[in-house]
Amino acid sequence: MRRLYLFVSVLSVFLFLVSMKREPVKLLLSGSGWNKIVMIDKQSKNIEWEHKLEKGWECNSVDCTDDGNILFSYKKGAKLITKDHKEIWNIPAPEGCEMQSARVLPDGNILLAWAGTPAVILEVDQTGKELNRVEYNTGIARSHGQFRQINKAKNGNYLLPIMPHEAVYEISPKGELVNKYAVKGNPFTILNDKGNVYWIAGGDKHILSKKDLKKDKVLVEYHAKDIEGTQLFFVAGLAKSERNGLYVCNWQGHDKNAILTNSPQVFELDKRGKIIWSLNDNKKFGKISAISVVK
Repeated sequence: MRRLYLFVSVLSVFLFLVSMKREPVKLLLSGSGWNKIVMIDKQSKNIEWEHKLEKGWECNSVDCTDDGNILFSYKKGAKLITKDHKEIWNIPAPEGCEMQSARVLPDGNILLAWAGTPAVILEVDQTGKELNRVEYNTGIARSHGQFRQINKAKNGNYLLPIMPHEAVYEISPKGELVNKYAVKGNPFTILNDKGNVYWIAGGDKHILSKKDLKKDKVLVEYHAKDIEGTQLFFVAGLAKSERNGLYVCNWQGHDKNAILTNSPQVFELDKRGKIIWSLNDNKKFGKISAISVVK
């Protein structure tokens, strides 16, 4: 028994020391209606880097490449910049269109999309060279009402959360509609959990859900007041956390009284649906709709 106790004690100390040596977590944050992109230290919540945005740029997507460059959409286009604010490339959206999506894919290429008639999905490499271009007519005349963040499935198809249709469209690399998946809310973004299971941010319907798209089965569903410690407003950007949880952007721009609820602007959920970290500082941070974990 004494040996077992000693072993457990040594193991506990070892695991503690390993955890102490973990690299500090950095998060990129931005949002529609906020005039900057920031990088924060998760533990201290201090801003360690920021990049100013022009008025009306509406940054709803932000990401980081493996070599530390910053990718973001800004309504009129998408940019890749260095941390010392030098522009690597700038891909503009056509007049009347809105660049709402910019994401670094697992293979290092970059996925962009602008809403318009037609909507356009682009894959480019990190030099900005076009690799694939897809045009798709969503049937929605107003660009601003079409979609925000799109994603790419493991099968190579593109996933477009179409906000007014309360659906995710699966589009092939040739621009063909493969499937439509009904989802709860007016979806802002879709994030793979595993297999055919995805998290869906339900936008202004104040819903966060997890669904098996192929089986048409909702596995988890949170409404406005279902999560202890917050009220859901416009459920926006999502990202997997380093603790196998989920970061959720709780954008509060459509409710002038949101601040009175003392609801965090961003929070991290664990597997049980409990908040294990949050950011709630309206003096330091603006309206947050986009998040990415710095690689």
